[in-house]
Amino acid sequence: MAVLGPLLTAVPAAQASAGIDWKPCADKPEVECARLAVPVDWDKPDGDKIELSLARRKGAEGGDKLGTLMYGPGGPGGAGARDLKSDPIFETPVYQRYDVISYDSRGIGESSPVQCDTANQTRAWPSTEEQFTKQVAQNKAYIEDCRKRTGPVFDHVDTISDVKDMDAIRAALGEEKLNYYGVSYGTLRGQQYAENFPTRVGRLVLDSTMDHSIDNTWDFMRTETHLREELFGIFTQWCEKEATCSLHGRDVPALMKQLYDKAAKGELADPKDPARKLNPVDFALSLEPRVLSERWAELADYIKSFGQGAPASLAAAPAAQRPDPSRAIWCNDWDYRISSFGELRELTDKLAEASPNVRFSSYDTWAVVCLGWEGKPVNPPHKLTLSDEVPPILITNSRYDPATVYPWAQAVSEQSGMPLVTYDGGGHGMYFVDSCSREHIHNYLFKGDVPPANTHCPVQNPVSAGAVLPKPRSLADFTG
Repeated sequence: MAVLGPLLTAVPAAQASAGIDWKPCADKPEVECARLAVPVDWDKPDGDKIELSLARRKGAEGGDKLGTLMYGPGGPGGAGARDLKSDPIFETPVYQRYDVISYDSRGIGESSPVQCDTANQTRAWPSTEEQFTKQVAQNKAYIEDCRKRTGPVFDHVDTISDVKDMDAIRAALGEEKLNYYGVSYGTLRGQQYAENFPTRVGRLVLDSTMDHSIDNTWDFMRTETHLREELFGIFTQWCEKEATCSLHGRDVPALMKQLYDKAAKGELADPKDPARKLNPVDFALSLEPRVLSERWAELADYIKSFGQGAPASLAAAPAAQRPDPSRAIWCNDWDYRISSFGELRELTDKLAEASPNVRFSSYDTWAVVCLGWEGKPVNPPHKLTLSDEVPPILITNSRYDPATVYPWAQAVSEQSGMPLVTYDGGGHGMYFVDSCSREHIHNYLFKGDVPPANTHCPVQNPVSAGAVLPKPRSLADFTG
């Protein structure tokens, strides 16, 4: 690979370079774009380079400027430069105090993107030993194809490499501290930046946060699925009270058991396509969009429709394909491994017992993504450990977040000793969902004010009576 830019070294972080050559973006002249060269492998700083794609929206000129704020998108697979070119992201007050920058992380967007033949890309949950064996072989072939098409960077798209890139950007900007707002998967970058570069942390927001202390498949699966079970419990309470619910007066949990039993026998027909039989995982995933968006009346109608047909409008939306970079990032960041069909079946049975009405989450299929991935993650999960040199940071999360579930935020707050602002409703990405949380984030970014521990923001849209959650921005957009 040719050297694409000036050398950046790490001792342990990148030293300041000659700066960044900002120019109007060709496709968005009001936004500035640039490229920055970084090592493919940070353990070999003199080796091959890749170029990161950067974008910047300049803030207002004046004496109150606080420097630069970096936006870290969700994912894995979110392209920050692309996002910032298409949307200012933040409200006007932020631009009165900061220039805002972002970048496409290595392997994403226009930063040496991971390339794969997507014909064999699948995340179907195996229901037989034969399917499991076929999926492992298919995944191995897919991974090798991606590695060949992408080149050496494919094996260096983990979040630790990413945060070293973040520090290279900070150095090239000539800033002593990094001010950072990360949402969803972007919070993992924020956490690990604070761990690795404690003296370079400025103001750092973790909005709807990942918990990298989850070091096994079961704990990840059960926490995600439990949130859906909680929401389903709210649905059943609504249905008991609301006469317009099409299942009003029915024993909904008993009905759900009957439907899952039929699915296990291969007898549960898709209401829209009776020739297609749903297995228990298929049925669970068909429920999930209605559960997460709290479309209670529609959920009741959908459940009732089994056995009597359903209008096309009630059919579950097709699962979205994951962006190609997600596999390499995820399997290098998380120990989300299943070694045999017996282990997979045991996990499925445990989920069914722990969360009998929903039984499964689309996030559980991350385990299929990593089937056949050789070796342990290069960025292994661990508890967040921050030195005393790290200044106060701010954590926000909703109580009913459909993606980064609330116990994760509680765990990160406890591990870091940093305050958590809780929005008592639902939604993902509190800056974009809740005005109270956004005010706390602004006060922190502008004045450094950190709210007291156990600060709560009142519900704006109650998690009941069919309230629709705001559209998630980040990790939840990558479910499927």
